[in-house]
Amino acid sequence: MRKLTPKSYEYIETLMPAESPLKEKARGYAKALGLDAISVSAVEASMIRFLIQSNGCKNAVEIGTLTGLSAVYILEALPESGKLWTLEKSTEHIEKASDVLSAEIKKGRCEIVAGDALENLPKLNSSGPFDAIFIDGNKAAYLKYFDWALENISKGGIILVDNIFLVGAVWGDQTLQRFNDKQINNVQTMNKKAFSTEGLQSTIIPTLEGLLVCKMT
Repeated sequence: MRKLTPKSYEYIETLMPAESPLKEKARGYAKALGLDAISVSAVEASMIRFLIQSNGCKNAVEIGTLTGLSAVYILEALPESGKLWTLEKSTEHIEKASDVLSAEIKKGRCEIVAGDALENLPKLNSSGPFDAIFIDGNKAAYLKYFDWALENISKGGIILVDNIFLVGAVWGDQTLQRFNDKQINNVQTMNKKAFSTEGLQSTIIPTLEGLLVCKMT
């Protein structure tokens, strides 16, 4: 969905250190798959890392691995004793992400959970509650992912959800990327739920894609 890089992002990126070779490898894999446009930007990824690290999170779940780029950022935010479970359905994506994340997988800090996320999320319940949950997968399933997150986030934990603007579709804009009614309704309902759920403090960071940030009090 990230087709254009706004000038603000370009400026911020001039202030940030260059991405590591490992992150460049993940981006290269995404480009080879024709998916570089939907890879999380360095600006947004560093924001996610900052939020997770500043909240003192120790264990995390990511829904939507792609080629492992965002997972690398999340793992940087966790302590050495922390762990990330990242869920991915595509075998092609898993192959690339497994290479990118191989060192962390060997250390036991990262586990790629292969298969449909809605089927596999309940299997993670016994490993929770989790300090951070990052949702960036199938938009039509966002509401169900969010409901699972609400049940499995720790007190004081944070839930982060990317792409919540759907390129403006959530407020009725016509975009070059088409979203079906199910996707739009699910994301709209999830956004409303984030601000109406008791015990949940929520805000939206108006990034290009929209980043929902929730904290369980």
